[in-house]
Amino acid sequence: MKRISLCLTVIFLATTILSAGDIKIGYLDVDYVYNEFSEKKEVEQQFNQEVDEWMIELDEKNKEIERLKKEYENLPPIVTEQRKEEKLALIEKKENEYITLSTEIRDRAVKRQLELMKPISEKIVAIINAVAEEKGFDLVLDSQQGLIVYAKDEEMDITDLVLQRLNETTE
Repeated sequence: MKRISLCLTVIFLATTILSAGDIKIGYLDVDYVYNEFSEKKEVEQQFNQEVDEWMIELDEKNKEIERLKKEYENLPPIVTEQRKEEKLALIEKKENEYITLSTEIRDRAVKRQLELMKPISEKIVAIINAVAEEKGFDLVLDSQQGLIVYAKDEEMDITDLVLQRLNETTE
């Protein structure tokens, strides 16, 4: 539904602009630019390393829970019911801590990813805008959103130029 309303909005916008006079339209594959941008790849690598460290912490909690469960299963028959209940309560407490930590790590990861990607996104948008201005485009569309069905002129595709400029900024 979103895609249909987006397409209709773009068609309406393009029709309105076209009726106003000559318009120059460009397009690019935003996903390709993001995925091939070298700085994004470096940031992604940094993010993955941080997540790996958090996952080690989570894995250690899980191993502790598994160890406690095995201890409980191997309790000798002479152990009192009170001691068994204490052991079960400890296991439950550790499982709750694991769930809490898991949620915290997920939230931390989302926040960190947004934090790391914001400057990348801003840089990409700035370069797209600069290239569009330089080429004199009135409108630039994203080809991956299914908005481009036909393009007469290859110069309308600014994907490689945007990616080249982005990578030049990191060198």
